[in-house]
Amino acid sequence: MKSKRIHEIENYINEKKAASIDELSEFFNVSINTIRRDITILANMNKVKKVYGGIETIENTISQAVDYSKRNISHFEEKKHIASVAAKHIKANDVIYIDTGTTTVHILDYVNTEIPLTIISNSLDIINKASLFKNVSLFIIGEKFKYRTRSFIGIDSNTLIEKFNIDKAFMAATGIDIKNGLSNAELEENIIKKLIVSRSKYTCALVDHTKIGESTLLTFMECEELDSLITNKLPNQAFIDFFKEHNINIEI
Repeated sequence: MKSKRIHEIENYINEKKAASIDELSEFFNVSINTIRRDITILANMNKVKKVYGGIETIENTISQAVDYSKRNISHFEEKKHIASVAAKHIKANDVIYIDTGTTTVHILDYVNTEIPLTIISNSLDIINKASLFKNVSLFIIGEKFKYRTRSFIGIDSNTLIEKFNIDKAFMAATGIDIKNGLSNAELEENIIKKLIVSRSKYTCALVDHTKIGESTLLTFMECEELDSLITNKLPNQAFIDFFKEHNINIEI
């Protein structure tokens, strides 16, 4: 029975690419502790990779997440312009979250270093830039550094994020699609993104035009949850109509 279930879990993950512990527990109708033991066996067999809150396929780990340095080169000037527009939304004494990403990383380059701010981030580059601000309160999310994305991941179950009251969240995404919402390919970062969105009064997505109409493995928010989209080209009419219907601002 146990070996059969483990095999079924492996098949489930190969199909879904990633799953949380709660999802697996519910689907296979066994306890959380049983699922933890099962996925430990699969991880030891190198069949899956254990991540915070769940597991994902080894193949997904290799193929879905593109190295940060490679992504940062793509559409570099467009990303800087998008970030400069986002920076105009930041006012004195704001509590802001700046997401890990090759567009969001440029936001602080366009903000006055004298301005009083509270900055929350899991991005190494954002943290380094924020440390140069003279009047900043800086909160760092994540317990483990991930080189490929230059971000900190892994959060405690009683995470401080759940207590934050965030004025504005500037979010990165690998894709944005009307049906699948805003998505990314990293399960551990997806968990952080979801929590941040749930604690933010105003959520702004920064994406270049190549990501519009695309979706990747994991959705972290629905499009209708957005307050603003900043991009470098006007999206197609379906997006324009959808955003107008849901009072979402588009800034080009």
